[in-house]
Amino acid sequence: MAVSLTELLLPQVVLEVISRLKAGRGPLASWLGFQPTKFDPSTVTVSGPNTLQGTGSVRNVTYRIFDHTRVPMKARAPGAGPATVSQNPMGQNTVSVARFHQKIPLNYEFLGNLSPMIGPNSQIDPGGQNYITQQTTFLGEQANNMVEMMAAGMMRDSLYFIVQGDNWMPTFTAPTGTQVGFQVPFNIPAGNKNQLNMLGAGNLITQPWNNVGAPIIGDLQSVIGAYAQLSRYSMTDIWINSLMWINVISNTQVRNTAGSSNTPFAEFTQNLEPGMSDSGPDNKYSAILRGQPTITWHFCDDTLALNTDIDPSYATVPTGSVPTTATLAKLVPDSMAIFCTKPTPQWTKLYLGGEHVVENPGMAGMLRMGWYFWHEYVTQPSAVELIALLNAVPLLYIPTVIAPATVVGF
Repeated sequence: MAVSLTELLLPQVVLEVISRLKAGRGPLASWLGFQPTKFDPSTVTVSGPNTLQGTGSVRNVTYRIFDHTRVPMKARAPGAGPATVSQNPMGQNTVSVARFHQKIPLNYEFLGNLSPMIGPNSQIDPGGQNYITQQTTFLGEQANNMVEMMAAGMMRDSLYFIVQGDNWMPTFTAPTGTQVGFQVPFNIPAGNKNQLNMLGAGNLITQPWNNVGAPIIGDLQSVIGAYAQLSRYSMTDIWINSLMWINVISNTQVRNTAGSSNTPFAEFTQNLEPGMSDSGPDNKYSAILRGQPTITWHFCDDTLALNTDIDPSYATVPTGSVPTTATLAKLVPDSMAIFCTKPTPQWTKLYLGGEHVVENPGMAGMLRMGWYFWHEYVTQPSAVELIALLNAVPLLYIPTVIAPATVVGF
């Protein structure tokens, strides 16, 4: 159809900027207290409830292990001296701080010809400032996604990096074939995985949970007892996705312990999403079974786009810009239930490392910790580079308090 010059030059009024993907902080890292919730302007740092800030740019850090004891005191006869006991041994663990660093170059020839993200297309966005703001938010979301991935990798004891040139691509699966990579170990015992042979006396998950006759309530009681023996911590929380929840509430033992006239669950709650400001309710939920009210079930259906710069779900990207190897990976797999205890700084923290940053040529280097974002101006051609830096690694002080179990498909 022919288009007149008048129609072609008709100004467009853009009313809103809309994303087809909901922004938000990941549920696992937020629950663990890793995601940032406050900003300190004096040190230009952000932190969360369970983050630990380093004191410099040291890449390898060490923490000491001094266990509590379950040994009772010795009794002695009246008039006898004190019994001699061995010193409590002390251990040590060294970790390397992971470094995540990337930038978006934006040419001023490109930026100078943009309209505002919101408003009439006949206007010019000076220097592309509105567009730059949106891209800065994009970098911040990627940094938070990486914190979420590290949190999920720790809870699953399955965080890997595949080496592709100078880039280390994060993934939940081990390298295969000709891939070169490495695992970030969190040292969760082998007995705390698969079907949970936690005490070395046999598996605690005896039947797949998609079998309505599986003794799910009995399995939970066994895991609670094993937790008490291994660490004295209580098993209070389980992370699953929504597909697994159907198996749980359809289970015969779960329904029988709730009573024939009741729903299987006593509570089903929509949770607030923590962040730098009040963000209101989100699509994050938790529940408590009537037959086992001491355990909270958390649902995580979030996914991350791996091995790509562009999310595979985008419908408007140029052909070929999304690699054929790009995947959408669930943080909590369909077959898994992650048993754990409520997060405290006693068993896990996100360590925030640092490094010196020179924001523009001629400036002095400044020590920046954890998350940090800045822009750098370059010449010939004139451009601005948006730069993001994150130095962080989860610390799992007590690996026995996490048990990523395979409860379906074995």
